[in-house]
Parts: sequence; C-alpha cells; structure tokens
Amino acid sequence: MAEPPKPDALPSGGQYEAPKPPPKQNPVFRMMGLPNFRFKLPSRNWLIFLTITGGWTAAVLYDKREKKKVQKKWCDLVAHIAQEPLPVNQLRRKLTVFLSAPPGDGISPSRTYFKEYVKPVLVAAAMDYDVIEGRKEGDVRYGTAEQIRRLRRKKGEKALAQEKKEEEEEMDAERAIDMIRDKMNVGPEPGVRGDLVLGRHTWKEYIRGLHEGWLGPVDEPEAPPSEAEPTPSPIHPPTEARTDDPAATTENPEPEKKIEEEKEKKKPSPPPAYISTDKYSSASSSPNTPSTLEPSQPIYQQHLLGFLKTPQRIYNFLNRRHLADQIGRDTAAIVLANYRPYNQSSTFSSTAASEDLDAVPVATKAPELDASASNSTSSSQGWEQQSVLELEEPHWHKSIHKPRKEGDDSEQIWLNDAVIDPRIGERMRRFELTAEEEERARRIAIGAEKTRAIPVQDLRSEKVKLGNFDEA
Repeated sequence: MAEPPKPDALPSGGQYEAPKPPPKQNPVFRMMGLPNFRFKLPSRNWLIFLTITGGWTAAVLYDKREKKKVQKKWCDLVAHIAQEPLPVNQLRRKLTVFLSAPPGDGISPSRTYFKEYVKPVLVAAAMDYDVIEGRKEGDVRYGTAEQIRRLRRKKGEKALAQEKKEEEEEMDAERAIDMIRDKMNVGPEPGVRGDLVLGRHTWKEYIRGLHEGWLGPVDEPEAPPSEAEPTPSPIHPPTEARTDDPAATTENPEPEKKIEEEKEKKKPSPPPAYISTDKYSSASSSPNTPSTLEPSQPIYQQHLLGFLKTPQRIYNFLNRRHLADQIGRDTAAIVLANYRPYNQSSTFSSTAASEDLDAVPVATKAPELDASASNSTSSSQGWEQQSVLELEEPHWHKSIHKPRKEGDDSEQIWLNDAVIDPRIGERMRRFELTAEEEERARRIAIGAEKTRAIPVQDLRSEKVKLGNFDEA
C-alpha cells in the first residue's frame, strides 16, 4: 500500500522547540532555598560603572595604606625620645606652633591639616607644644612680637610707662605659674625649643613679628597727634547769634555723645605694628637679643579653593602619601633638633648692571619710580627666608588681591615681600634632617632595621606565680 504523501515542511519560524532544561544547581544551595544564580558577563553600562568605582576605590585605599606606612616610618624614627628619662623638676621640651587661616578661608582647614600630618609625629615623640593661632591677617604677627616683648620685659627691659603701671596691674595666670615654678625649682628641659610655622602666609607674619619684637620698642608707641582745632583769640572772642527761641539756647547733648563714643571705640584687632619695615636699618636691636634665635621650620600647606581647581584637588587627594612623607621628614627634623643657619646669597640684583660700565642707561619708567626701584634692589640681598614655600602663592585665593575696604588701614603682609634685616637673618636657624637619620628611616621602612624605642612588654600574657619567691 502506498504511503500518503507527506505534507510540505512547515516554515522554520513555526517549528516547535522543546524548552531547554534549567542548568544544574548545587543540591546544597537548592535545599537551602537559594535561587539558581546564572553567572554571566555584565552589560556594557555595568562594566563602565564597576570599572570607574572599582578603580577609584582601589586608588583611595592604596593611598590611605601607603600614607599610614609613611607616617609610621617617621613615628618609629623618633619614638625613642618619648622613652628618655626626665628628672622630676624638669618640664618636657615645648615647641611653638604658628598657624593661621589660609587666604580666603577659615581657621578650621589649618587645624585639620596640623592634626592629620604634623601631630602624629609630635605625639610619637611625646613633644609638648604651644599654639599661636591667627584668624585673620596680622594676628600671628602680633602674637609673635608680643611673645618676644614679654620675654624682654621678663629679662628686665622695661619702659617708663611699664614701670609706672607694674604695681597696678593684676597678676595674670602665666606670671603666677612662672612664680610657682621658680619657687619649686622647676625649669624647662635644657636644649633648643623650636618654632613650627604652617604655610607661606603664616611664615611671612612670623618673619614680620620677629623683626617687630627684637627691633621695635617694648611699649606701644604713642599715636600721632591729631590736628587740633584753632583756639579762639582772647582779643576777639567768638560772637554768638542771639535768638529768641529758648530751645536753641539749651545745650545739644548729641554731639558730645558722638565724641565720647568715638573715644570709647575699641582698638583695632590686631593692633598696628610698633615699627615699620622701612625703619629696620635705623632701629637699634634689643640688648637681650640672643646670638642665635630659636630654630624654625616652615611646613608646606596644601590648600586649594575654587571650582576650576577641582582636577588638581582630585590629584592631590589621591597622592596624600607624598605630602605625608614630606611633612613627616620636616617634623622629624624638629623633634631630633638638627638645625643649620639659613643660606644667604652674596649676589646683588644690581651687579649685572654695574659690570658693563659703558652701557647707556635707558629709562623705562618715570625717573622717580626708576630711582626708588634701583635703590631698593641694590640694597636687597638674597635670603633663604624670603623664598621659603614660595610655591604656595600662585595657588592662593583671588580674594586677597581685592582692594581693601575704606577705613581699613591694616598692614598687608601676605602680598608684600618679606623684608629681612641682617641682624635678625644671621641669627635665624632652620631645622634639617641629617643624611644619617634619613637613611635610618629608609631602613626602618623596608624592615631592615628596628626602631630604637624599647618595645613595651605585654604582661597580660605572663603567668601569675604564687608562693614565696625566696624558696624557689
């Protein structure tokens, strides 16, 4: 019997396909009720998201870990100083920390910067410190100068006005503490103290305060006399207009109140400087000026403001380990008390012009400006203190370049060049880490050498022995 003809094949789209069986699942996961996960490559958008977030997280964690390693290296280098014995009648070595609000910002960033990068090394060495803060331009200058003037008064250098008011002044807390310590024969630890200055703007105020303190007077100079009103002549007394209005004859108390209010106005904060920079050369230094001033250490402060600097701020955020290494090295030099004199170049800016005697001078400015500029450049020397941390100035906020408000007669210290008097510049010293200590820090970082500090023994792991130890 012939087979019936087969129907034409169905189109490919209409073919029936049996469903694929689900992938095999781990029986343990199936018994726990977990779904059957299917591992597959994420989509394009997910890959972009995971790559960016993963790369950023890895960069932040790596920088944070390396920053801790770097700080531990410098802390281990100075940790042995914290274990040095100290007599009971001596105080720990105390530093003076100078910090002020960055240009265009408040004081909080400077405090956070100090606690994050500088304080760990000081704490590892058990160093004590005093802080002189400035919330606006001129505060650190006044604080530095007032500290020096207080020292000069303590050594017997007093002004006439100070001698008259000495008996009437109330004893402050600092003087009372000093008197108690003198009676108990308690003194500071022998050796240098040191000053730590944070930022270029603070460094300029510190330099200005040093000169004001040692070259300026001890007491505040008298204000210039104001223009006195012309006194009436006794021959021709002033005539008053006669009026029949009784209200006009009564005295008007309002002008008198205004005069009293002007007199009772508070002094400007901070007070003006006792000596200007152009009077350094004519001023006589204090007889109590030491042959060498306390060594100082300027610390670089990284602070950027503005939306356009966001890429640079991101780069700095991911490379904080390098900043911690630099600041840790400078702070360790302070703790180890290694210092040197500041460098001074003997070249003058006018020497190049004086070599060619046949050259014809060409005036590029007004004669008065050209003469003043030549006089200032011929007498200026290249001091290292003037160029310290100079890289910070281009990154300062633009708000400090705006003109001052009317009535604001305060001195501009941040924008002006630092003026150095040879009598002060030659006495200044700078902390610097020796090559031997830096090599020791490198060996500590790689584990080739241990810290000089004695490791603290944990007695909790020791067994407690009971009984008579003499019999044993």
